[in-house]
Amino acid sequence: MATVFIPPAMRDLTDGADTVRVAARTVRDAIEELDRRFPGISARLLDGHRLKPGLCVAVDDHVEPLGLFAKLREDSEVHFLPAIGGG
Repeated sequence: MATVFIPPAMRDLTDGADTVRVAARTVRDAIEELDRRFPGISARLLDGHRLKPGLCVAVDDHVEPLGLFAKLREDSEVHFLPAIGGG
């Protein structure tokens, strides 16, 4: 199962858990599973059918341009991060 690292601002929904293991094939599946177990988490991550503006997702140490469609492996690690811009 993939490991999702829960941002500190969302740990109130996971009873303080900083990681949660989920059976998921994509980032979208992972969010759906998280929301089933911890209602309200998708509202903090999603804006409709996209990640909220200012958020990005990293899977296995790589920021994913595919976002919600990024594929997960059984041993994947998923992090939701604030998007950083600059130049």
